Amino acid sequence: MLRFTPLMIGAGVFALIALLPLVGSAYVISLAFALLIAFVLAQSWDWIGGEAGYVNLGHFVYYGLGAYVFSIMLVRGVPLPLCLALAGIIVAAIAALLSFPLFRLQGDYFAFATLALLPLAELLAFNLTPLTGGADGIVLPPHYVLVPALLLATALSAITMYATGALTRSRFGYALKSIRNDELAAEVIGVPVFSAKLKIMVLSAVFAALAGGISAWQLSYIDPPTVFGLNIALVPVAMALLGGTGMRWGPLIGVVLLFTLQQWLLVNVTMLQATIYGVVILLIGRFMPGGLLRAGPIKRVPLLREMAREHHVSVEGPAGGDLAARGLPLPAPAVRSAQPLLECRQLTMAFGGNVAVNSVNLSVRQGEIIGLVGANGSGKTTMFNCISKVYEPKGELIFGGQSLLGLRRDEVSRLGVGRTFQIPRPFGDLTVAENIAVALTNRAEKVPMADALAGGADFASFVGLGDFLSTRADALTLQQKKSLELARALALKPKLLLVDEVASGLTPAEVKRFVSHIRTLRDQYGMTVIWVEHIFSALEEVVDRLVVLEQGSVIADAPLAEAVRDERVLKSYLGGAPVGAA
Repeated sequence: MLRFTPLMIGAGVFALIALLPLVGSAYVISLAFALLIAFVLAQSWDWIGGEAGYVNLGHFVYYGLGAYVFSIMLVRGVPLPLCLALAGIIVAAIAALLSFPLFRLQGDYFAFATLALLPLAELLAFNLTPLTGGADGIVLPPHYVLVPALLLATALSAITMYATGALTRSRFGYALKSIRNDELAAEVIGVPVFSAKLKIMVLSAVFAALAGGISAWQLSYIDPPTVFGLNIALVPVAMALLGGTGMRWGPLIGVVLLFTLQQWLLVNVTMLQATIYGVVILLIGRFMPGGLLRAGPIKRVPLLREMAREHHVSVEGPAGGDLAARGLPLPAPAVRSAQPLLECRQLTMAFGGNVAVNSVNLSVRQGEIIGLVGANGSGKTTMFNCISKVYEPKGELIFGGQSLLGLRRDEVSRLGVGRTFQIPRPFGDLTVAENIAVALTNRAEKVPMADALAGGADFASFVGLGDFLSTRADALTLQQKKSLELARALALKPKLLLVDEVASGLTPAEVKRFVSHIRTLRDQYGMTVIWVEHIFSALEEVVDRLVVLEQGSVIADAPLAEAVRDERVLKSYLGGAPVGAA
């Protein structure tokens, strides 16, 4: 029996719309055209708003810019295809330039900064009269283009839908999802965050610009309020939010429902249409904040249940099970070098008057396991943040003979520095397999997403998560999240692994197993490890050296047996008595 999938149904709908001119009236064709343009705008907004997590309230400005570029070129006799191409290219350049100041902002600041683009563009359009026609607008050549405009809009909508499907399964799409969850953690595992945000801003702007150009051609007239007005600019955003952001079918469902409601109000309600429209959106936002497709009742409807599946559910990950016997897909140990793997020279990190790391000198040889200890607030995690470039310290950081100063976090990660965080920072709405796969795909050698999803099973099994590959990270326990962070760091195939209190909270048997993991990483794979841990009995089983910090300064750097007999260490960290004393 033939099973109709949402994708097949979507393709059928676009095909029917393309055939609409054969049977439909001009009014029906106009409605279909407006719906398709709304879909392109809502879906292209969702690429940055839903996938990357940046609420771009000024997305409609690219629609308006595209409309103006297209119209200015067309009235000057430029051929139609070239007008559309120029609209896309010029708006892409503008979006790229705007990305540099805009992406210095986050959260509400980003949203309000983008919202300000609309009145600014409208003001410029009113005042650049020689170019834009000012308040009179631009009148295009009076030709009947409704049918060809519909066909162009249908083609653009189909490409938009296809691009969405490709994006959600791609390495780039998962990079955006990691940014949406935790930008810092994404960068630390090798995601080039600004580059990814720049690309998705440009991509979404190009599709909005093409929609603007096609709309201008169909309308034959544009003026500033028509293409930059706030009364219409936020409607596509509301449509995407209504259906469910970050979901493949969310924007489409939102567009169909709100567009239908809008047309019904215009025909059947003589006043307060905008008020009723707004109240409906507010009620849905209050009672279905994740969008309609995430609402419980919707998921009980067969077809809508298929549409309501989250992106990661439709991606087939690797099967679970115990894969420890196969070993980890890590490179063979490199030949040990006399040159230190990591050197910190006069490393200093201050926050105002508080010096968290104070002129630290540390040399770490390849294959060493170093315990980094000290009282709370002594600067251990700050040291890790300096090495992984979460902070930009003063002094020198040399890794593998190369200076790390001036490098971005993702560049340091790809050089071979992996880390965990003291407070776990997994990508909560991604599965265990996807969390690990994001790290695998953003190493120096790019791994296809399908291979990364399969390859992540080995790392998950190593840390005891082999049976949780399809489990969302936000459903894991605290200790499982710590294990996931370790697996994600190992997926980077690091030369240097920075472990920040992963064993705290484990049972004695679990601590013993974790110590065995650390030893395996060094003995079998030649990995160098710096381990921050308060469970001293775990450190003494495996570390080669103990480095003790006090108020940001190194007070001891020696083999463990020697360090624990240092008077300063006894006083600062071990409570005044040697380890093992009665």
